[in-house]
Parts: sequence; structure tokens; C-alpha cells
Amino acid sequence: MSSDNKIDITVQTQYLREHSDPSQQRFAFSYTITIKNAGPITARLLTRHWIITDANGHVQEVHGEGVVGEQPLIQPGRSYRYTSGAILSTPVGTMHGAYTMVANNGHYFDALIPAFRLAMPELVN
Repeated sequence: MSSDNKIDITVQTQYLREHSDPSQQRFAFSYTITIKNAGPITARLLTRHWIITDANGHVQEVHGEGVVGEQPLIQPGRSYRYTSGAILSTPVGTMHGAYTMVANNGHYFDALIPAFRLAMPELVN
């Protein structure tokens, strides 16, 4: 990644008790992602690639265009925030991945999404 393409990604997660059913091995989580363009060139988010792993080691990969139906154009110094969700069959798991971006200069690059934990609050120490 060149210094012209600096994307900072932060994540906040929440367990959704009202959408979960532990007796059916259904654990729902939301995650809010903030994507900040810390570089000097405007960039558009084109696609996403998620790797979701539950506590049993079951891996699910998700590929798709944009995020929440959008392909946001993020100006230098600006941020884009969205909330989405995931359902696991275990009360804890992880997610990580990448966004494919294109800068206004035509350069394509991946913005890596650092691994984050999804966990029921009762399991967090």
C-alpha cells in the first residue's frame, strides 16, 4: 500500500440478546465499522471480503459489493460509518477481512480489516 492510500478501520461490537437464542445455538452480534481516509487521495470502497470464525473453528467467508448496499466515496480526512451484523453458532468468534478500494488516481488497493472478537458479555473477562 502506498502512503497515498492510508485507510484506518475501527470496530465496535455488540451482542444482540433479543435476536439470539442460545438454546438453538444462535448468537447474534452487530458491529459498527468506521472507515477513515487518512491519506491525501479520495477513495471508493468497491467490495468486501470477510472471514468469520466461530469457537468451533468453523470458517465462513463472505464476498460482496460494497457495504450495506453502498459503495461509499471517502474524501481525505473524512470517515464513513456503518453497522451490520453476524450470526454465529457459538457465543464467541472472530471476524477479519479486507475492503477493495480504488483511489481517484485509478490505483486499486486493499484496506485490511483487523481481527475483532464477537462475544457474549458474560464471557468477556
